[in-house]
Amino acid sequence: MGNLLSRKNNTLTTTMEPARDEEKEEVDVIWDENGAARYRILKDKRLVDFEGHNIAWLDEQGNVFDYKGGHKAFFENGILRDKDGAVVGLGKDPAGPHPVLSNKGLIPKATKPGPEPKRPKPKKTLKKPEPSLLWSRKMLEEL
Repeated sequence: MGNLLSRKNNTLTTTMEPARDEEKEEVDVIWDENGAARYRILKDKRLVDFEGHNIAWLDEQGNVFDYKGGHKAFFENGILRDKDGAVVGLGKDPAGPHPVLSNKGLIPKATKPGPEPKRPKPKKTLKKPEPSLLWSRKMLEEL
């Protein structure tokens, strides 16, 4: 949500943009290395794409699991990293070591996500890697 400034009779007034409906249920948006918005993290800790597909879920420590129980990535401080520490995507306000993303594209209208599949018990939790300044070679669906 941002401010819009308008000038009326040489007086600046501030108005607030209305929130997108999707913003009410999301915690963060993740952009890829090309600046394309790819994923949404919802309040219930689901990671979904903009077409409404359930991709993965996050535990309390920021571990990202697929719906087969596989540990796929890590999410911390607005940065989504693969198992090697390379960056898969950046959130709205990433903090910590990460590559520069010069331009974040517009956030597309999101399709309401379908019901969440049952979260399986994680098979194995990987050790958190050292953060890298490089982009991952794969997107989350490919990990």
